[in-house]
Amino acid sequence: MNFDVRTKWVFVRALAAFIAIMLCIRLLDLPLAAWVARYMGSHAPHLGTSDIPDLLLVSVVMLTALSWMGYFYLVRLGILDRRTLFCQVTGTVLPLSFGIKTVLKWAFGRTETRVWLSDPSLYGFHWFAGMKGFQGFPSGHMLVFTPLFLALWHFYPRYRLYYGVIWSGLGIALLVTEYHFLGDVVAGAGVGVLAYLVVRRTVG
Repeated sequence: MNFDVRTKWVFVRALAAFIAIMLCIRLLDLPLAAWVARYMGSHAPHLGTSDIPDLLLVSVVMLTALSWMGYFYLVRLGILDRRTLFCQVTGTVLPLSFGIKTVLKWAFGRTETRVWLSDPSLYGFHWFAGMKGFQGFPSGHMLVFTPLFLALWHFYPRYRLYYGVIWSGLGIALLVTEYHFLGDVVAGAGVGVLAYLVVRRTVG
């Protein structure tokens, strides 16, 4: 019964996330991106942000390595507690999330915000043709870091306020720097939550 209830809640939340994503794509993405470009500047936010995708890969590699090093170190000491499980979960979900975002970006091939701002005629989903300039959906940063913050949220709840602030700040930054449309950010967060739930259930 508990499994059925949990499954239903996951389905309901997934459906709600899907509806939210579709509303963003249909109604909010373009007006919000245009507003950001008009009132916050379409060039200044770009400064110093060109290498963020490369830093994402480096971050995933480093955090994954640290997670598994911590896991095996704790296991070697005979310590099997929340710290061990945290390391195992993060060491699994981070590379998984990165792989998922890579596949989804290629599959959806959505025009990136900056490309749309420079040439609105290029807007759309270019299915299974995601390449540079057409890898906006979903947001890789949200997809990768949402599971990390969820792990911190569950295993180390004392600092939940800080996790929430940083996570929200990341989403806002992706919009302000014109890296993503709102729908990309929401989708990345949603898929990240799903990835975390799957790994948490499998590992834990």
